[in-house]
Amino acid sequence: MSLYEEIGAERIAKILSLFYQRCFEDVMIGHFFFEKNHDELLKHQLAFTTAMLGGPSGYQGRALTNVHDPLPIRPPHFARRRMLLKETMEEDGLEKMLIDSWIGLEDKLKPLILKDQSSCRA
Repeated sequence: MSLYEEIGAERIAKILSLFYQRCFEDVMIGHFFFEKNHDELLKHQLAFTTAMLGGPSGYQGRALTNVHDPLPIRPPHFARRRMLLKETMEEDGLEKMLIDSWIGLEDKLKPLILKDQSSCRA
């Protein structure tokens, strides 16, 4: 069974919605989203995450490196995003094993997102 099936489409959407609301308002990473269409971003993120978690692949956005390359994302920004996602999942009551699995998939994206690729070492 995929993570998508274990967590469920509605719960994934709920978690992502709450998570991105936190990101948009966050003092450390919120500036990355200032001039972005939040509804459109959430739609793309839901499609991307659904596919990443093993659900239907409906993502039709740009490649991660193309989206993130112009942004000066550094390891502390990535860590902050990771922390906000984990907290959101914990507050939703998602099981630890599912949280760890989802976060593990997110962590694999780190080299595609960070501006400074030399900072990707664990």
